[in-house]
Amino acid sequence: MAVKEFSVLQKVLICSMVTTVVWINFICFIDTKQWFKQDRFPSQKATYKFDQQRNMSKEGDKSDERRTVPVQALKRIDEYMNFTDLKDHLSLVNISTSLVTIRKKTSVVRVGDNVMIDIILFNGRGERTKNGGDMLRVWLREPDLNASVSGYVIDHGNGSYTGVVKAMWPGNPELMFSVANTKEHIGIFLNVVRRYGLSKFLQAFFKKGNLTESTLCSILPNIPNTAALCNFTNQNFNFSFFCGKPKELGCEDWKEYSRSAINSCNEKQKSLFMNYKYFKKRVGKLHISAGTTGEPNISCHDVSSALTWQTTNPTGYFFNNEWRSLLCKPSLSWRYKSYASCLKNRPVLLTGDSTTRNWYSPLAKLLKLHVFVGRHEVKDEAWQKFAEAVDKNNLLSIYWTPHEIPFFSYKQNKNNFRTVASRIDDLPGNQRAIIILHWFGHMTMTTPNHFREHVASAKHAVQRLLRRSPHSSILIKGPHSFTHKYYFLEPFDYLNRIYKQILYEEFIDLQEKVYFIDQWDATVGNENVDIHPKPFLNPIMANFAFSFIC
Repeated sequence: MAVKEFSVLQKVLICSMVTTVVWINFICFIDTKQWFKQDRFPSQKATYKFDQQRNMSKEGDKSDERRTVPVQALKRIDEYMNFTDLKDHLSLVNISTSLVTIRKKTSVVRVGDNVMIDIILFNGRGERTKNGGDMLRVWLREPDLNASVSGYVIDHGNGSYTGVVKAMWPGNPELMFSVANTKEHIGIFLNVVRRYGLSKFLQAFFKKGNLTESTLCSILPNIPNTAALCNFTNQNFNFSFFCGKPKELGCEDWKEYSRSAINSCNEKQKSLFMNYKYFKKRVGKLHISAGTTGEPNISCHDVSSALTWQTTNPTGYFFNNEWRSLLCKPSLSWRYKSYASCLKNRPVLLTGDSTTRNWYSPLAKLLKLHVFVGRHEVKDEAWQKFAEAVDKNNLLSIYWTPHEIPFFSYKQNKNNFRTVASRIDDLPGNQRAIIILHWFGHMTMTTPNHFREHVASAKHAVQRLLRRSPHSSILIKGPHSFTHKYYFLEPFDYLNRIYKQILYEEFIDLQEKVYFIDQWDATVGNENVDIHPKPFLNPIMANFAFSFIC
């Protein structure tokens, strides 16, 4: 017995010695300096595990639907592509015939509790839907308190769904439900843009002397009733772009660029895209008693950028028209002194569309900057061009630029558009630049793969910037919700999810340097309709974004 015990002890000692030798060799031969690089732990920012919904039921836990930035939304794209045509409108899910009920496990709902909603979809004939794929919304609102919070919906794949929305304030809010995009809308739309490149064609204007011609354009060489094409890919910074060849003039006579009124879908598809989305109804009214919201005490400035890619619904809520983040507390105030101090000698570049322009303009006004069109830009009437706002005496400068084509603007000189990457490359080295990137509204009219190409191009420019200016700050303004029915054709709820997944994938190796600023939860909750978020939101959300870096 003693011999056996000694043998066991001997084996333990030998294993311990081997493990010690391995660790000594590991420590000696790796470059331990890389552990302690200052930029690896910027300002000791928090990297705590983010769990906003402590009382989350197992049914919704860890679902991709709960993630602010999905990682599995693209898995279903081939399933959607099977929808190539619509039999009739009665085959679509119908909000009137569908069953939406509050799951009443308890008679008391307190702040911090999850309200569960059982959803069974039926079509216009009253027939139970047997497949998933429809994009749904749930949210709470109480207009008298200017309060709202968005929820999320779990798709069980058989026509039944579970909605989850967290009670965030004491009161009597209404529970709202919406059929945002039908699966048929999503699938047919994806097939249309895969075939033609865009859901709405662009337009090129050719001029020579007194002669003018115009033709339709797209990112793919497939334009109806167009035999000969001009390939403008090289002029579009190697992003594919084709226009019909004019009859009298040459391709070299292309001068101006504009959106067109011509859709690539047929009238039947257009009717589906415009008229069968964003139906909503009131499910019921809740009485919510006092409880704990779980709002954090940590300052946004102390939150790591990597954490902003891992948030879950809800990211915050409105109360008294004030955005209350569940990720962090903004420590920055919307005042001249605060921003002048933070942005001094830090060039700020905002890219994207009119929604980032709506951040640029109030910020320039707050800082009392001189605003003008870029020094080297064409001086025509179009506003969708590079713009500058500066105060040389106080070393303040901010810039705005539209992203590249496809951009659906009014007629203007084609040279007004440059790539986001080229604008980032223009920034000098050895500076603490601030870049805010955004793609959504215009880019929803193209294919997911084309969207990815634009994101990847900008991402490579960000990498180049960080090599020459390693202390720069990069933020991505995420998609926002808008539910305008009678102009836009795109299934925004689905595109929001897959575009955010593409952003996640393209920036996955830079997430310790790049912040993701969610806009979806806030704009779903307050029922934003227009392509532009409600004006009061612009300084609120811009200030929230800058709070991470100021």
